[in-house]
Amino acid sequence: MFERLMARAAALADGAARRRRDRLAEGLREDAPAGVRVDPADGAVAVSGSGLKRRLASDPALRWLIAGRRR
Repeated sequence: MFERLMARAAALADGAARRRRDRLAEGLREDAPAGVRVDPADGAVAVSGSGLKRRLASDPALRWLIAGRRR
């Protein structure tokens, strides 16, 4: 009985999640330092780059960039 309603709600939720993910990726991409790549992935945002683990430990700006965008 409610299958169509549930399917529509799921489609709306997926669209909202996709838009939120894309906005988050765009914001990170704008503020990311050189050498850091930001890509939307399935249900997440991938942040990658050469020596990213080391840079994350030593660069407070990079830590704040990621921590400030989590919400």
